[in-house]
Amino acid sequence: MTIEQRQPSVPSQGDQPSGHRRKEIPAACQRERGLVDVTKLVVSKRGGTIVLDPQVPGGCVISLDEHGATTLGNLLSVWLR
Repeated sequence: MTIEQRQPSVPSQGDQPSGHRRKEIPAACQRERGLVDVTKLVVSKRGGTIVLDPQVPGGCVISLDEHGATTLGNLLSVWLR
């Protein structure tokens, strides 16, 4: 898993190449020992990488390769049973 610096913006649906997927998921965001706020977690696919972008000023974009995304998917499946 790699962490990238936040990009200036996530491309809108119209700016994305054909076959590019993007989904906004309602989420909660809490900075260390701070208040909880509501945000959107933008999940997209860029080439062979899954990108998780919490729409939080000053946050970071988390990128997962196939192995990392599979591991996360399996872990979430176990936890949500």
